[in-house]
Amino acid sequence: MTSLAAIPLLSLAFAAPQEISGGVLKLEQAAYDVQFYDISLKVDPVGKTISGVTVMDAKTVIPTASILLDLDDPYSVSKITDGKNALRFDRLPGMIRVYFPLSKQPGEPIHTVTTYAGPPHVAKNAPWDGGIMWSKTPSGADWIAVALQGAGADLLFPCKDHPSDRPNEATMRITVPDPLMAVGPGKLEKTERNADKTSTYVWHMPLPINNYSLVFNAAPYAQVKDSAKSVAGQTIPITYYVLPENKDKAPKLIEEQKKYLAFMEKYCGPYPFRTVKLGIVETPHLGMEHSTAVAYGNRYRFAPDGLDWLLLHEFGHEWWANLVSDADWRDMWIHEGFQSFMDTFYIEQIRGKDAYFTAMKGRRRAIRNTAPVAPRAETSSEAYGGDIYDKGALVLHALRYLVGDDTFLRSIRKMAYPTPESEKWTDGRALRLVTTDDFVNIASNESKQDLRWFFEVYVRQAKLPTLKSETANGVLKLAWETPDNLPFPMPIDVVVNGKTVRVPMTGGKGSIAYTGPEPVIDPNGWVLRA
Repeated sequence: MTSLAAIPLLSLAFAAPQEISGGVLKLEQAAYDVQFYDISLKVDPVGKTISGVTVMDAKTVIPTASILLDLDDPYSVSKITDGKNALRFDRLPGMIRVYFPLSKQPGEPIHTVTTYAGPPHVAKNAPWDGGIMWSKTPSGADWIAVALQGAGADLLFPCKDHPSDRPNEATMRITVPDPLMAVGPGKLEKTERNADKTSTYVWHMPLPINNYSLVFNAAPYAQVKDSAKSVAGQTIPITYYVLPENKDKAPKLIEEQKKYLAFMEKYCGPYPFRTVKLGIVETPHLGMEHSTAVAYGNRYRFAPDGLDWLLLHEFGHEWWANLVSDADWRDMWIHEGFQSFMDTFYIEQIRGKDAYFTAMKGRRRAIRNTAPVAPRAETSSEAYGGDIYDKGALVLHALRYLVGDDTFLRSIRKMAYPTPESEKWTDGRALRLVTTDDFVNIASNESKQDLRWFFEVYVRQAKLPTLKSETANGVLKLAWETPDNLPFPMPIDVVVNGKTVRVPMTGGKGSIAYTGPEPVIDPNGWVLRA
């Protein structure tokens, strides 16, 4: 079906972001820990420019006389201050080096106010190519969207563009021409009507947020409101910011959204932002997982059973990206692989196990195995490639087979919320930066076996294991071949004499006797192999 085919296409398309700022963490970035951003933007769709002032509050981690901020080249920086006095700075390619009068000491606060302006990078093919979209609604009104995940938040404001550091809270003050409404993350605190026929929308996100979710969308939006009860007990406000032309389509989309909420809460725990909002924003691009303001542009292309795969995928990132965020680019498969698995697991819930297997086989055809899903070496945002989606989902699929449904689903939930107590938190403590090793340890503990061999083969290097088989004298012999002879005692299903038998592969080898037809190896495609 169209929805299932689109998922692997989406993952491949994300493989090559055109504008990349995020790289290996530099010393002058590691020196500070961002606490808060206050981002003021004046958006001019006629001149296609943005003028902004960004306030950053940070804490010094190691002594430093200067820091680096990322900011895309089209912007000119007119001044930087500490709130009172001017700070000296150098405008570097894609960055700003800010100097302090005296070295900052550990624990000392850092306060910078950066004033800048210019024409932002225009996305050629959003959301895969990051930047801004100056678009028009069907009625001819301005329709502005921003997508930054692959390209970096520095395309919109000066920041520390690395996943290891996200602010504990943030405010966005977005000024747009009337009658546009600007939608941002968190709660709308106030709307200011200005004398120049513009309005300023002040949004505050009271919880930690990834840089690439600090975006806005603007159009003459109508608001369709609803609510749903969380498994944690709170009533979650739901708002869909929809083009007026599509307001009649909103109720069906929201009803689907409620199904995805119930599904994700059942298996991954309470909606992390239930005290803020569940927001959906109609956009001219396909979609993006902006926290509490999920971008939606799938044009209401529901499957016959109602499924909107795009909304399911992007909303699921509220857990696998916004609750649980990668601590480094190399762990981004935790965002995309985990949610890609959940997308396919949802297919099983509504269409049955055969549909699940079919969808996983479709993902298998999309993978390339050219780079590790979770490399050990420090990397850059170029790690945001296709295999983190489909291969990531297939790795979890194989793990499900290995450890069984109960253990697997406990592991997934504990990766989202490590303890029952953490599921109750709504003050930001539940939002965590994680690594692949966190999940290795959780899955090992839950299964009561050391699973490092599994992840070493599947995510730490690129090549797939090969299963060699031969039959002779009524015996099927099996042997795994792995890169660098890595241990891989992965069992495998074999259909013999009309029955499915799990064959142990101790030491990477196994065998089973049979009579009648030649055995069929792994008919359901549980085990990922070359």
